[in-house]
Amino acid sequence: MIGKILAVGIVCAAAAFGQMATAPAAVGVKIKPYAFEVVSIRQNPNPHGSLHEGPTPDGYRTTFSPMILTFREAYVPQVGGAVTYTIDQIKGLPDWVENDRYDIDARISDADRAEWQKSKSQKVMLPAMLQTMFAERCKLVLHREVTEGEVDSLVLAKGGPKFKETDPTVEHPEGIKMSGGNGVVVPTKDGMSFYGVSMAFIASQLSAPGAAGRPVQDKTGLTGRYDITIKSLPPDGPAAEDQQSPSAASDPGSSFGSVLSSLGLKLEKSKGQVETLVIDHIERPSEN
Repeated sequence: MIGKILAVGIVCAAAAFGQMATAPAAVGVKIKPYAFEVVSIRQNPNPHGSLHEGPTPDGYRTTFSPMILTFREAYVPQVGGAVTYTIDQIKGLPDWVENDRYDIDARISDADRAEWQKSKSQKVMLPAMLQTMFAERCKLVLHREVTEGEVDSLVLAKGGPKFKETDPTVEHPEGIKMSGGNGVVVPTKDGMSFYGVSMAFIASQLSAPGAAGRPVQDKTGLTGRYDITIKSLPPDGPAAEDQQSPSAASDPGSSFGSVLSSLGLKLEKSKGQVETLVIDHIERPSEN
């Protein structure tokens, strides 16, 4: 099961760090929304396609990618410190958003190019442009709901973290760069290594389907970027129910708990704000 979580981690990684554009506007001043200059969206029926998704020097491209990845790039939770929504936190999504594969080629205008090259600016521009794309091409209408519910808090175990802070001078050219320059993931023969990631990102991976069973919120107090290696459990390891039970995630004696313990981390049951994204209306993308 941990192996499945790691696989989900790669898929979610590209979507893990989108940010909402929330700059205040002066009274009486009309602000032009961020938008791509040209957008091409085509369904990709190739059963053996190779998945790619993420920003480029001149825009945003996907190949053979489910629309849910682009959706998660555009929208992130505003409460709880999470960097992505779990599937359970998105209500009203039609099956095609998760199952059908698309190629998207979205280009920015020449006027936006200089600002796009700045990492901090791109983190604001990309999700805002994708939101505009969904509104125009998929007629997307949605709203957010926040409720109190059960969550798992990711905290430090006794003895503190068993991983190191990232050395920004060390490069990992063999890895998969995550969106917005927010770290690198490197598959290994027995798991996955993450470089330059936040604890909020790690919490989001523990919230992945089949993982802890509840939303996981980062309460470690660690605010830097870190190098973290997570090893997979062997295929003939503990019973599946050990991994799937929500209580197993908080049990240090479980296989799931032992993986966290090896990192100097643990999960504690708690109450917290849980945000849900509700889809009021969405259509398949319009023709080019």
